[in-house]
Amino acid sequence: MNNINEINWSEKELGDLKGRILRRVYAVWFFKKVLIPAFSALAVSGAILFYAIKAQHVAVISQNISNRLAELDLVGLAKYLLVAVQKTELDLFALSASATLLAMYFGRRLIRETLNFWLKGSAKTVRSF
Repeated sequence: MNNINEINWSEKELGDLKGRILRRVYAVWFFKKVLIPAFSALAVSGAILFYAIKAQHVAVISQNISNRLAELDLVGLAKYLLVAVQKTELDLFALSASATLLAMYFGRRLIRETLNFWLKGSAKTVRSF
């Protein structure tokens, strides 16, 4: 009866089992600590940016910018951008600037943490949010 309950593991089998368990632990850690916070922050900042872009009539602004670039009028483009920023309401400008910075920060961090996780394969090198 005692022989049935005894399992003899080789070093290779133990190493494989340890590797599979650690991969699962790292994947769950990565999902909880990196993906969920980053995607939620990117979704919120994306929604705010969508509202800000919709309110600023970006299609007209981009058409004017492309016209200035087509004419190679760089001085006119600089003046146009300066006037466009000055004419934008302060709260809408602050909202769009902060949402853009938030999206850039979390996007960069998500890319960096994902690359660290997949290339190095260790959660020890990845800082938590």
